[in-house]
Amino acid sequence: MRRLSDHSGVPGHVYPLALLCYDIMPPPAKVEKEIGEQRVMSFHGVGLSVASEIKFSDVAAGIANPDEAKEAFSLALYHSVIQQ
Repeated sequence: MRRLSDHSGVPGHVYPLALLCYDIMPPPAKVEKEIGEQRVMSFHGVGLSVASEIKFSDVAAGIANPDEAKEAFSLALYHSVIQQ
């Protein structure tokens, strides 16, 4: 996503997003390769959480190695979603 926003020509923003919808449609008990597998749906609320923007330049400041900077950015996004 960061590379897409860097090369899009317009400013891009990355906001961590968490969606809770397991109660509505949990994954099937087993995976079937056939089309038309049974899915159990129910009616429940949905949780949607959007965290503050995370900027690559803020997270990667002071990290010289590009691979370590990418890893730090990924971890920052992951931990933000987990906290939500």
